[in-house]
Amino acid sequence: MRAILSVLLILITGACSVTPERLAEALNDSSAQEFRESSFVPVYIATTRAASNAPACKNQYFGVKASEETRYVICETNVPKNHSVGALDETDDAPDRDAHFFAPTIRRSDLAGIVAASQSAKQVLVFVHGFNVKFEEAVYRAAQIKYDLRFKGPVVLFTWPAGSDDGILSSLNVSGTYEMNFQNARKSRNQFREFITALSGGGSTVHLIVHSMGHQVVIPALTEGGPPPRLGEVIFNAPDFALEDFKKAAPILRPAVKRITLYCSPGDNALVASEKVNGGKRIGRCAKIPDVDVVNVNEVDSPVLGIGGLGHGYYSGRAILTDVYQVLLGVDVSRRLFVRKSSEYGGEDYVLRR
Repeated sequence: MRAILSVLLILITGACSVTPERLAEALNDSSAQEFRESSFVPVYIATTRAASNAPACKNQYFGVKASEETRYVICETNVPKNHSVGALDETDDAPDRDAHFFAPTIRRSDLAGIVAASQSAKQVLVFVHGFNVKFEEAVYRAAQIKYDLRFKGPVVLFTWPAGSDDGILSSLNVSGTYEMNFQNARKSRNQFREFITALSGGGSTVHLIVHSMGHQVVIPALTEGGPPPRLGEVIFNAPDFALEDFKKAAPILRPAVKRITLYCSPGDNALVASEKVNGGKRIGRCAKIPDVDVVNVNEVDSPVLGIGGLGHGYYSGRAILTDVYQVLLGVDVSRRLFVRKSSEYGGEDYVLRR
């Protein structure tokens, strides 16, 4: 333990004035409870999904159609202690608290209520999911990320209408689902900007984690229509976003945030397909951007690691969350564990080692 603390001391401070004891105190203060047991995690939710039927934290209630109204709810979500990092184990039968994710309780809220909940915390983590993610998966993923990061503050999910319509034919129509999701992402931009602006004005530091097509919501919302809201760490994972458009957006966003970390992979097959559909390179396939920490994760996104066969779902796995933990601590990219300066690919600044 002393050796680990000494390494982290060097990584975080690079100086002799901070003792291991003070560092340990700061690290302990930044983490939530130990989570030795399964835990119910409150997921605060802002959603642009149209709702139907009786209120519940279910796909049947929050579907894949867009709404002009932003709804706010809280889903108490069970995170099983026996889950593997990155896995979302579910069941259609009676769930086992130690083995399955489920969200049995829903509470209505509003924007003021979500902001008020964040004001008592020093830090808030906002998660925006990507393409083809239905409501329940988005909720479970937000809870999983908070649990596995041991993030002390609240987690807030912004969930937009992603996913396919019910039915076998709809689920098999990937191109149709992609186009529908893309348009829904565009429709959600103004609502996201209103939400994130209000949250960032609540007095807590707001960190942001985005995945895949979620960048079609977030990046234009933050960089168009006025100065961006003030944010802490901004973490982009596998952005399905045009490189040329990001080059224009990044200089607008950068002064308003503490840091931008971009995880990318040249081997991301989902983004290869997106490039064929949209034309032009996607930033999630790696390219150097001034004042953005671009980290190539190609070495760690193998399906063998259980993080997905497309090389696109790495954002919730152990390797990335280990690095994100250090990002949220404020560790400089050049000092983080398992990150090395790039010398091979040329399309990034750093490489996350296997």
